[in-house]
Amino acid sequence: MIPRPTLRWTDRLPAGASWPVALKPGAAIGLFAPAHAFDRGEMERGAAMLRSWGLTVKIPKKLGRRDRYLAGDDAHRLAVLAELMEDESVDGLMAVRGGFGCQRLLPALAPLWSRWPAKPIFGFSDLTALHLARFQASGVAGYHAPMVVSLGKAAPGQLADRPSQADLRRALTSGDRSGGWAFAPRDILKPGHAEGPLLGGNLTLLTALASGPWLPDFTGAILLVEDIDEPPYRLDRLLTTLRQSPIWERAAGLVFGAFTRCGPPAEVRRLLKEAAADFAGPVLCRAPFGHEARNRLFPIGALAELKAQGFGKGYFVRPQLL
Repeated sequence: MIPRPTLRWTDRLPAGASWPVALKPGAAIGLFAPAHAFDRGEMERGAAMLRSWGLTVKIPKKLGRRDRYLAGDDAHRLAVLAELMEDESVDGLMAVRGGFGCQRLLPALAPLWSRWPAKPIFGFSDLTALHLARFQASGVAGYHAPMVVSLGKAAPGQLADRPSQADLRRALTSGDRSGGWAFAPRDILKPGHAEGPLLGGNLTLLTALASGPWLPDFTGAILLVEDIDEPPYRLDRLLTTLRQSPIWERAAGLVFGAFTRCGPPAEVRRLLKEAAADFAGPVLCRAPFGHEARNRLFPIGALAELKAQGFGKGYFVRPQLL
Protein backbone atom coordinates (compact mmCIF):
# COMPACT_ATOMS: atom_id res chain seq x y z
CA MET A 1 0.00 0.00 0.00
CA ILE A 2 1.34 3.41 -0.98
CA PRO A 3 1.59 5.73 2.07
CA ARG A 4 -0.26 9.01 2.15
CA PRO A 5 1.63 12.29 1.89
CA THR A 6 1.91 13.70 5.42
CA LEU A 7 3.11 16.60 7.50
CA ARG A 8 3.75 15.61 11.11
CA TRP A 9 5.32 17.55 13.95
CA THR A 10 6.66 16.53 17.33
CA ASP A 11 7.14 18.21 20.69
CA ARG A 12 10.79 18.86 19.85
CA LEU A 13 12.18 22.29 18.94
CA PRO A 14 15.41 23.50 17.31
CA ALA A 15 18.39 24.20 19.55
CA GLY A 16 17.95 27.46 21.41
CA ALA A 17 14.15 27.48 21.10
CA SER A 18 11.64 26.81 23.88
CA TRP A 19 7.97 26.05 24.33
CA PRO A 20 5.74 28.50 26.12
CA VAL A 21 4.30 27.40 29.45
CA ALA A 22 1.96 24.42 29.00
CA LEU A 23 -1.62 25.27 29.89
CA LYS A 24 -3.86 23.18 32.11
CA PRO A 25 -7.64 22.87 32.50
CA GLY A 26 -9.05 26.05 34.01
CA ALA A 27 -6.20 28.24 32.72
CA ALA A 28 -6.74 32.01 32.59
CA ILE A 29 -6.67 33.32 29.01
CA GLY A 30 -6.24 37.05 28.41
CA LEU A 31 -7.78 38.58 25.29
CA PHE A 32 -5.90 41.23 23.34
CA ALA A 33 -6.44 43.07 20.06
CA PRO A 34 -3.10 44.00 18.45
CA ALA A 35 -4.52 44.77 15.02
CA HIS A 36 -7.93 45.68 13.57
CA ALA A 37 -10.95 46.83 15.54
CA PHE A 38 -13.43 44.03 16.19
CA ASP A 39 -17.11 43.25 16.56
CA ARG A 40 -17.97 43.23 20.26
CA GLY A 41 -20.71 40.63 19.83
CA GLU A 42 -18.36 38.20 18.07
CA MET A 43 -15.80 38.68 20.83
CA GLU A 44 -18.36 38.03 23.57
CA ARG A 45 -19.63 34.88 21.85
CA GLY A 46 -16.07 33.65 21.38
CA ALA A 47 -15.26 34.35 25.02
CA ALA A 48 -18.37 32.43 26.04
CA MET A 49 -17.16 29.38 24.10
CA LEU A 50 -13.79 29.56 25.85
CA ARG A 51 -15.57 29.66 29.22
CA SER A 52 -17.66 26.64 28.18
CA TRP A 53 -14.35 24.74 27.86
CA GLY A 54 -13.65 25.44 31.51
CA LEU A 55 -11.24 28.32 30.90
CA THR A 56 -11.16 31.61 32.76
CA VAL A 57 -11.31 34.55 30.35
CA LYS A 58 -9.82 37.92 31.22
CA ILE A 59 -10.98 40.87 29.11
CA PRO A 60 -8.94 44.00 29.92
CA LYS A 61 -11.02 47.08 30.65
CA LYS A 62 -9.04 48.98 28.01
CA LEU A 63 -9.97 46.50 25.28
CA GLY A 64 -12.42 47.80 22.71
CA ARG A 65 -11.10 51.23 21.82
CA ARG A 66 -10.98 52.28 18.19
CA ASP A 67 -8.57 54.47 16.23
CA ARG A 68 -9.58 54.52 12.57
CA TYR A 69 -9.58 50.83 11.56
CA LEU A 70 -7.34 49.77 14.46
CA ALA A 71 -8.28 48.57 17.96
CA GLY A 72 -6.78 51.73 19.44
CA ASP A 73 -3.55 53.53 18.61
CA ASP A 74 -0.21 51.76 18.73
CA ALA A 75 0.56 52.78 22.32
CA HIS A 76 -2.83 51.53 23.49
CA ARG A 77 -2.61 48.15 21.73
CA LEU A 78 0.90 47.67 23.07
CA ALA A 79 -0.22 48.58 26.59
CA VAL A 80 -2.98 45.94 26.55
CA LEU A 81 -0.51 43.27 25.43
CA ALA A 82 2.01 44.34 28.08
CA GLU A 83 -0.65 44.32 30.81
CA LEU A 84 -1.54 40.69 30.07
CA MET A 85 2.06 39.58 29.70
CA GLU A 86 2.99 41.10 33.07
CA ASP A 87 -0.15 39.95 34.91
CA GLU A 88 0.81 36.87 36.91
CA SER A 89 -2.81 35.71 37.04
CA VAL A 90 -2.92 35.34 33.23
CA ASP A 91 -1.58 32.04 31.83
CA GLY A 92 -1.91 32.57 28.09
CA LEU A 93 -2.99 35.14 25.49
CA MET A 94 -5.41 34.87 22.59
CA ALA A 95 -5.87 37.49 19.89
CA VAL A 96 -9.40 38.72 19.28
CA ARG A 97 -8.85 39.18 15.54
CA GLY A 98 -6.25 40.02 12.91
CA GLY A 99 -6.50 42.43 9.98
CA PHE A 100 -3.59 44.85 10.15
CA GLY A 101 -1.64 46.46 12.96
CA CYS A 102 0.80 43.92 14.41
CA GLN A 103 3.62 44.99 12.13
CA ARG A 104 3.37 48.53 13.50
CA LEU A 105 4.18 47.22 16.99
CA LEU A 106 7.33 45.23 16.14
CA PRO A 107 9.95 47.93 16.88
CA ALA A 108 8.48 48.58 20.35
CA LEU A 109 8.12 44.85 21.05
CA ALA A 110 11.69 43.92 20.08
CA PRO A 111 13.29 44.63 23.50
CA LEU A 112 10.31 43.23 25.42
CA TRP A 113 10.04 39.67 24.12
CA SER A 114 13.05 38.40 26.05
CA ARG A 115 11.93 40.14 29.26
CA TRP A 116 8.38 38.83 29.27
CA PRO A 117 7.39 35.39 30.59
CA ALA A 118 6.96 32.59 28.07
CA LYS A 119 3.17 32.69 27.93
CA PRO A 120 1.58 31.03 24.89
CA ILE A 121 0.06 33.29 22.23
CA PHE A 122 -2.74 32.04 19.97
CA GLY A 123 -3.75 33.62 16.67
CA PHE A 124 -3.13 33.72 12.92
CA SER A 125 -3.35 36.04 9.92
CA ASP A 126 -1.84 39.36 11.06
CA LEU A 127 -0.52 37.55 14.15
CA THR A 128 2.06 36.01 11.80
CA ALA A 129 4.12 39.13 12.50
CA LEU A 130 4.04 38.63 16.28
CA HIS A 131 4.67 34.88 16.17
CA LEU A 132 7.71 35.15 13.91
CA ALA A 133 9.18 38.25 15.55
CA ARG A 134 8.87 36.67 19.00
CA PHE A 135 10.45 33.43 17.80
CA GLN A 136 13.31 35.41 16.24
CA ALA A 137 13.89 37.53 19.37
CA SER A 138 13.43 34.99 22.16
CA GLY A 139 13.05 31.54 20.60
CA VAL A 140 9.59 31.06 22.16
CA ALA A 141 7.20 29.07 19.98
CA GLY A 142 3.66 30.27 19.24
CA TYR A 143 0.40 28.77 18.04
CA HIS A 144 -0.97 29.53 14.58
CA ALA A 145 -4.61 28.95 15.51
CA PRO A 146 -8.17 30.32 15.37
CA MET A 147 -8.79 33.60 17.17
CA VAL A 148 -11.59 34.70 19.48
CA VAL A 149 -13.85 35.98 16.70
CA SER A 150 -13.33 32.65 14.89
CA LEU A 151 -15.27 31.12 17.79
CA GLY A 152 -17.92 33.84 17.81
CA LYS A 153 -19.07 34.07 14.19
CA ALA A 154 -22.85 33.94 13.78
CA ALA A 155 -22.73 32.36 10.30
CA PRO A 156 -22.03 28.60 10.51
CA GLY A 157 -19.74 28.73 7.46
CA GLN A 158 -17.49 31.28 9.17
CA LEU A 159 -17.37 29.66 12.60
CA ALA A 160 -14.26 27.53 13.25
CA ASP A 161 -15.23 23.94 12.50
CA ARG A 162 -15.21 21.16 15.10
CA PRO A 163 -11.75 19.74 14.30
CA SER A 164 -10.28 23.25 14.47
CA GLN A 165 -12.05 23.90 17.76
CA ALA A 166 -10.81 20.55 19.08
CA ASP A 167 -7.20 21.43 18.20
CA LEU A 168 -7.49 24.76 19.95
CA ARG A 169 -9.19 23.32 23.00
CA ARG A 170 -6.50 20.66 23.36
CA ALA A 171 -3.73 23.27 23.19
CA LEU A 172 -5.53 25.49 25.72
CA THR A 173 -6.08 22.73 28.24
CA SER A 174 -3.17 20.27 27.93
CA GLY A 175 0.54 20.03 27.29
CA ASP A 176 0.16 17.84 24.18
CA ARG A 177 2.02 19.57 21.33
CA SER A 178 2.51 16.90 18.64
CA GLY A 179 0.20 16.56 15.66
CA GLY A 180 -0.06 16.41 11.90
CA TRP A 181 -2.12 16.11 8.76
CA ALA A 182 -2.50 13.55 5.99
CA PHE A 183 -3.03 14.63 2.39
CA ALA A 184 -4.34 13.17 -0.85
CA PRO A 185 -1.92 12.33 -3.69
CA ARG A 186 -3.32 15.18 -5.80
CA ASP A 187 -2.10 17.56 -3.12
CA ILE A 188 1.52 16.83 -4.05
CA LEU A 189 2.79 19.67 -6.23
CA LYS A 190 6.37 18.46 -5.94
CA PRO A 191 7.46 15.14 -4.41
CA GLY A 192 10.20 14.73 -1.87
CA HIS A 193 11.08 14.64 1.80
CA ALA A 194 12.02 17.43 4.23
CA GLU A 195 12.57 17.87 7.94
CA GLY A 196 12.80 21.14 9.84
CA PRO A 197 10.94 23.65 12.01
CA LEU A 198 7.47 24.86 11.03
CA LEU A 199 7.62 28.55 10.10
CA GLY A 200 5.30 30.84 8.17
CA GLY A 201 1.69 31.94 8.20
CA ASN A 202 0.12 34.68 6.12
CA LEU A 203 1.70 35.28 2.71
CA THR A 204 1.10 39.04 2.73
CA LEU A 205 2.82 39.38 6.10
CA LEU A 206 5.75 37.19 5.07
CA THR A 207 6.45 39.31 2.01
CA ALA A 208 5.98 42.54 4.00
CA LEU A 209 8.48 41.38 6.62
CA ALA A 210 10.98 39.77 4.23
CA SER A 211 13.23 42.83 3.97
CA GLY A 212 13.12 43.76 7.68
CA PRO A 213 14.95 42.52 10.78
CA TRP A 214 12.01 40.69 12.40
CA LEU A 215 12.03 37.25 10.78
CA PRO A 216 13.81 34.15 12.13
CA ASP A 217 16.25 32.20 9.99
CA PHE A 218 14.30 30.01 7.55
CA THR A 219 17.26 27.76 6.75
CA GLY A 220 15.95 24.20 6.63
CA ALA A 221 12.43 25.25 7.61
CA ILE A 222 9.12 23.86 6.40
CA LEU A 223 7.35 26.97 5.15
CA LEU A 224 3.55 27.19 5.55
CA VAL A 225 1.64 29.84 3.62
CA GLU A 226 -1.99 31.01 3.26
CA ASP A 227 -3.89 34.18 2.33
CA ILE A 228 -7.27 35.77 1.69
CA ASP A 229 -8.83 38.35 -0.64
CA GLU A 230 -5.89 38.59 -3.03
CA PRO A 231 -7.10 38.39 -6.66
CA PRO A 232 -4.93 36.33 -9.02
CA TYR A 233 -2.69 39.16 -10.21
CA ARG A 234 -1.95 40.24 -6.63
CA LEU A 235 -1.48 36.65 -5.49
CA ASP A 236 0.95 36.22 -8.38
CA ARG A 237 2.87 39.31 -7.24
CA LEU A 238 3.02 38.09 -3.63
CA LEU A 239 4.24 34.64 -4.66
CA THR A 240 6.79 36.19 -6.99
CA THR A 241 8.05 38.44 -4.18
CA LEU A 242 8.36 35.42 -1.88
CA ARG A 243 10.19 33.45 -4.59
CA GLN A 244 12.72 36.27 -4.89
CA SER A 245 13.37 36.46 -1.14
CA PRO A 246 15.91 34.63 1.05
CA ILE A 247 13.00 32.78 2.69
CA TRP A 248 12.42 30.83 -0.52
CA GLU A 249 16.07 29.96 -1.00
CA ARG A 250 16.55 28.73 2.57
CA ALA A 251 13.35 26.74 3.22
CA ALA A 252 13.51 22.97 2.81
CA GLY A 253 9.80 22.22 2.37
CA LEU A 254 6.67 24.15 1.38
CA VAL A 255 3.03 23.69 2.37
CA PHE A 256 0.23 25.81 0.91
CA GLY A 257 -2.93 26.26 2.99
CA ALA A 258 -6.18 27.92 1.94
CA PHE A 259 -6.26 30.86 -0.46
CA THR A 260 -9.73 32.15 0.30
CA ARG A 261 -11.47 34.42 -2.21
CA CYS A 262 -8.27 34.64 -4.27
CA GLY A 263 -9.89 33.81 -7.59
CA PRO A 264 -11.10 30.70 -9.42
CA PRO A 265 -9.65 27.54 -7.81
CA ALA A 266 -8.11 26.40 -11.09
CA GLU A 267 -6.31 29.71 -11.52
CA VAL A 268 -5.07 29.68 -7.92
CA ARG A 269 -3.81 26.11 -8.32
CA ARG A 270 -1.98 27.10 -11.50
CA LEU A 271 -0.17 29.89 -9.62
CA LEU A 272 0.75 27.50 -6.81
CA LYS A 273 2.04 24.92 -9.29
CA GLU A 274 4.18 27.57 -10.99
CA ALA A 275 5.66 28.49 -7.63
CA ALA A 276 6.20 24.84 -6.70
CA ALA A 277 8.15 24.23 -9.90
CA ASP A 278 10.57 26.96 -8.79
CA PHE A 279 11.03 25.52 -5.28
CA ALA A 280 13.94 23.21 -4.47
CA GLY A 281 12.14 20.92 -1.99
CA PRO A 282 8.85 19.04 -1.69
CA VAL A 283 5.58 20.96 -1.93
CA LEU A 284 2.07 20.11 -0.69
CA CYS A 285 -1.14 22.10 -1.15
CA ARG A 286 -4.67 22.19 0.34
CA ALA A 287 -3.41 22.02 3.91
CA PRO A 288 -6.22 22.60 6.44
CA PHE A 289 -5.31 26.07 7.68
CA GLY A 290 -6.18 29.62 6.66
CA HIS A 291 -9.10 32.05 6.60
CA GLU A 292 -11.82 29.42 6.52
CA ALA A 293 -13.91 27.41 8.95
CA ARG A 294 -11.29 24.69 8.63
CA ASN A 295 -8.28 26.29 10.32
CA ARG A 296 -6.29 23.61 12.09
CA LEU A 297 -3.69 24.60 14.66
CA PHE A 298 0.04 24.21 14.11
CA PRO A 299 2.89 25.30 16.41
CA ILE A 300 5.36 27.84 15.05
CA GLY A 301 8.85 26.44 15.53
CA ALA A 302 8.04 22.76 16.13
CA LEU A 303 10.31 20.28 14.37
CA ALA A 304 8.38 18.48 11.65
CA GLU A 305 8.70 15.98 8.83
CA LEU A 306 7.11 16.43 5.40
CA LYS A 307 6.70 13.28 3.29
CA ALA A 308 5.45 13.76 -0.27
CA GLN A 309 6.20 10.53 -2.08
CA GLY A 310 5.45 10.40 -5.81
CA PHE A 311 2.33 8.54 -6.97
CA GLY A 312 1.28 6.92 -10.18
CA LYS A 313 -1.55 8.24 -12.33
CA GLY A 314 -5.04 7.25 -11.32
CA TYR A 315 -4.21 6.62 -7.67
CA PHE A 316 -6.49 8.59 -5.39
CA VAL A 317 -7.52 8.55 -1.75
CA ARG A 318 -9.71 10.88 0.21
CA PRO A 319 -7.83 13.55 2.18
CA GLN A 320 -7.78 12.83 5.90
CA LEU A 321 -7.13 15.07 8.88
CA LEU A 322 -5.30 13.65 11.84
